[in-house]
Amino acid sequence: MDELIRKYLEGNLSIEEKIELLRKSENDVSLKTELARYKNLNAIIGLKQHEGDLSCTSESYRQFMNDRKPKTINLKQILSYAAMAACIIGFTWFLSGIYYQSKNHSEEKFNTLYVPAGQRINFTFEDGTNVWLNAQTKMTYPVEFKGKERQVSIEGEAYFEVAKNPKKPFIVSSKGFKIKVLGTTFNIFSYPEEKMSRISLIEGSVIIDNKNIITLKPQEEVTIESDKMIVAPIGDNHYFLWIKGVYSFNNERFESIIKKLELYFGINIQIEDTAMREWRYTVKFRQSDGIDEILQLMKRIHNFNIKMDKENNYIKIYK
Repeated sequence: MDELIRKYLEGNLSIEEKIELLRKSENDVSLKTELARYKNLNAIIGLKQHEGDLSCTSESYRQFMNDRKPKTINLKQILSYAAMAACIIGFTWFLSGIYYQSKNHSEEKFNTLYVPAGQRINFTFEDGTNVWLNAQTKMTYPVEFKGKERQVSIEGEAYFEVAKNPKKPFIVSSKGFKIKVLGTTFNIFSYPEEKMSRISLIEGSVIIDNKNIITLKPQEEVTIESDKMIVAPIGDNHYFLWIKGVYSFNNERFESIIKKLELYFGINIQIEDTAMREWRYTVKFRQSDGIDEILQLMKRIHNFNIKMDKENNYIKIYK
């Protein structure tokens, strides 16, 4: 079975073999857990690869698989193997900003996963819950879901596909409020430096507790600022294409787009002319384009000048 998992993660299984492996995992909890763990390890190692790292990374991963003892490795051990693999490839992904930390919260072990600017990562929990983390997002979660709830905390942006379990609700905490779900798909935008947070419900149902309690319906979103909560229909589902590496903006103010680009790429951008901030854009960019290319594309719609100070991580936009 280890050989099948390895081939699956390397993309060397036929369609029939993939279907058979996934079918077996649905009926075998231990197999499902193993598959999720290796998928996460593979995503972390491959998050940030520099030129020439791919073959070394693949070899490190194969060595990890060959050395593993069947069904005896827990998540903590897997993370240590990931750290070893990072050493082999010259710490390229570690130095890029992603890291794991283990913490003890009331004797319960927690991990922290951070995604650097310009990146995103897909993570699967042992219960089958799937989450995408956007750039500069930090997620803290227990090594194992114990007790009556599955609790995680988010600083940044995340897209959850929560595995249904009526006996153990999934709780997401961020900036003083909590989101309670059973089996739901939703997006949370809640960066620490932003005054506003937004929870968008794609399907299912969520209960949001921020001193007052509200329940969202599918295709609704709530904007939270201090103790004020405003519910409205989701404006544009294309926004959630960020999980596929696409940033989509629909008739959005230039200033609002720039603020998001600052968050996503970890750079300070100043718009000098006040009138420019009100320009409207309906555009889509690939995350892989990078901030330089994105600004050049925006110039084609409204002409402006760009001055970059890479040493100080600063960009000035002016007429």
